[in-house]
Amino acid sequence: MQQMLGRLFKKATEDVSSQDLHDRALFYYRLLRSSPDPNIAKSIITSKSMTMSADQFAEEDDTELRAALMDEFNTLCTVYRCKAENFIEEENIVKFVKMPKEHPLPREAAVAPIADPGVNTITDQFGGASIAPSAPTPVVASASAGEVDLLGFGDDSLAQSAPLPAATNSLQSLSLKSNVSLTGEDYQNKWGAVPDTEAVVISALPMSSGPSSTDAVEGSLSTFNVYTMASGELPTEFKFFLYGQEEDAFGGGYFLIQAVVMKAPSSLTLTIKTIGGDVDPNKRKEKIDQLIELIKSALGQYVS
Repeated sequence: MQQMLGRLFKKATEDVSSQDLHDRALFYYRLLRSSPDPNIAKSIITSKSMTMSADQFAEEDDTELRAALMDEFNTLCTVYRCKAENFIEEENIVKFVKMPKEHPLPREAAVAPIADPGVNTITDQFGGASIAPSAPTPVVASASAGEVDLLGFGDDSLAQSAPLPAATNSLQSLSLKSNVSLTGEDYQNKWGAVPDTEAVVISALPMSSGPSSTDAVEGSLSTFNVYTMASGELPTEFKFFLYGQEEDAFGGGYFLIQAVVMKAPSSLTLTIKTIGGDVDPNKRKEKIDQLIELIKSALGQYVS
């Protein structure tokens, strides 16, 4: 009998063609398994069940009760057809709190300002490392180690190497504005507007020593009107997003730079994009050469 009953329960509980059959078989199985005395299971199974009909629902005739049951829907209240206070001690009753239909703050209430997040994915790019966003001042674009894509930190597949071009003009011929600011969104839009193939990558400039912090690099560059959008420190390197803008008299073009300073051995990698300004590629190259020399001069205490 036990083996036959076991096979029957197994077949019935695995059959999903009838939900009622499945649930009833599961109920009987659990009842028999949990009851040490089979007579208890027998008394439950053979007891007369109450026949439900529409006129037996008290909430159909009691508007107040119906509203209370709807407030406590998906609880035993809908099974027992009475309020929770009728069968649960007061200290154990779960309090349901409805959200107000309208916002609780008056329209004239002061709203906390939303901080500009800057470049929207910089935190992700630094892998959760601490980031020191700088004030919205002009920044000379820096390059991450061999990277061209602003959102591609850690992907060396985008790296482009190029020999360090020699400066053709004096530093005084490159004049950068001292009062330029870019939002993070503007910075990223301008970066994305320039194809990666047009970026200039200067890889692994040797450094006699590495900076102790991002502040040291940012302070040195800002004296030459090269400013930081954001920066961060990782275990093996410092990363910077920099930018700057020429004076209008010289074209008004933007320089966007990603810079990576490796800690050991110390080296500097720059990725530079230009937007606006001179359309003559030769003049653009000359200005990028001047910018590289300017950055080397600003970081003279580090760059060999």
